[in-house]
Amino acid sequence: MTQLKQWLLYPLGVLARILYPYRLARRFQSVRDDLYTIWIRPNFGQIGQHSSIYYPCILQGKGERQIEIGDFTTIQGHCVLGCWNEYGHQHFHPSLVIGSHCDIGEYNQISACNKVTIGDGLLTGRYVYIGDNSHGSLSWDEAGTPPAQRELQSKGEIRIGRHVWIGDKATILAGVTIGDNVIIGANSVVTRDIPSNCIAAGIPARIVKQL
Repeated sequence: MTQLKQWLLYPLGVLARILYPYRLARRFQSVRDDLYTIWIRPNFGQIGQHSSIYYPCILQGKGERQIEIGDFTTIQGHCVLGCWNEYGHQHFHPSLVIGSHCDIGEYNQISACNKVTIGDGLLTGRYVYIGDNSHGSLSWDEAGTPPAQRELQSKGEIRIGRHVWIGDKATILAGVTIGDNVIIGANSVVTRDIPSNCIAAGIPARIVKQL
């Protein structure tokens, strides 16, 4: 049965490749993302010149007007940008600022109920999480409450410097400052400040090399 399926599907695949080649598909995707950027742009506080928001992008927290994006920055597809003006009965005054010439990878999530500031030239891999908040804390008072129903708490703002590279699946937690020219290794969890000009990796992330 498997051989019969391959025998039937192979010529269809060849025909599809001829009629709709990969490069043509990429061109259509580029046009789609250009149109999507025009469509979603009015929801943000500011998007600079030549910046792109790829389809799809999820906006959370009703604070998208507090999101600012610089020039020549790309937000890849399937990203979640949470700027939390409201969460349940809570009200915040968040700020989410992404600099110029940044490339935010696919499936990234950036969440701010306090303040997240990202400098120019950031590059991230896929599935990176940057968040200045958490659902409650570890206490007996909240032990019987589902995490999604606990109050949002922030231990402080996040500041990321210029020309930082954050690897796949890394996590940047609240109250952290990352200096300029830093590389964060894949799968790392950053829980404390990382100075400029170094490589940090691990759980929790530690400096492994000075540049």
